[in-house]
Amino acid sequence: MARPSRIVPLLVLGAAAYSATQLFIAFVGVPSTTSAQGSHLRLQGLTAVQARGGGEYDVSDADIERFYAELTNGVGGEPPKGNLVSEMIVKFFHGEFTTQGFKRYSGLWKGPPPGNIGKKDIAVGLQGLKEQMKNPMFVTKGGVGYGVDESQKVVDDGKGWVWLAAEMSPGGLSVELLTSVPYGKRAILVAKQSNVDEMFAKVNWDQATTNIGITLGGPHQTIMDGR
Repeated sequence: MARPSRIVPLLVLGAAAYSATQLFIAFVGVPSTTSAQGSHLRLQGLTAVQARGGGEYDVSDADIERFYAELTNGVGGEPPKGNLVSEMIVKFFHGEFTTQGFKRYSGLWKGPPPGNIGKKDIAVGLQGLKEQMKNPMFVTKGGVGYGVDESQKVVDDGKGWVWLAAEMSPGGLSVELLTSVPYGKRAILVAKQSNVDEMFAKVNWDQATTNIGITLGGPHQTIMDGR
């Protein structure tokens, strides 16, 4: 049986949030606006990523419930302009999902101001994310445990959750949807498959941003290690 997750020290959470910011600068490639977190965007360097999970890298049902509770202590709505998560949502969900793959929007951003990513573009991307979390067209296999053979991974682990997770790819930071625990990935959001709207109604976008710097059920990584 997995042991409960260790309480993450405040200093490590700060480092994780800082690490997530560096990922944004290096891999998302979309300019951000000045915000309450703007000072973090100007910091430089590499920070270790805190691993989450129970004994060694196990992730128990209690861990998932705790993760969900931390994520849903906000007020919902749309992530603010310039937020790391909002930029990623626009990048990976503003477009068309087809059987051939995702076709990213290539027109003029609506802003405001026009030509720049703004609230109108974030709203479109967020709607695309909601639709895909409710009925995902492409699902990555996961679950079972960290470092298991690909043949052992499953599409749906039967736990009733749908995850949005980030992972480093040859082209930079990418996101995936899973209906099994995303071991070794940077879990950003999780929702109940039966009630995705509940999560979006109470999501804390600051916590979602922090989650990008935290490995779920996997070893510590630095940004460079995560490539």
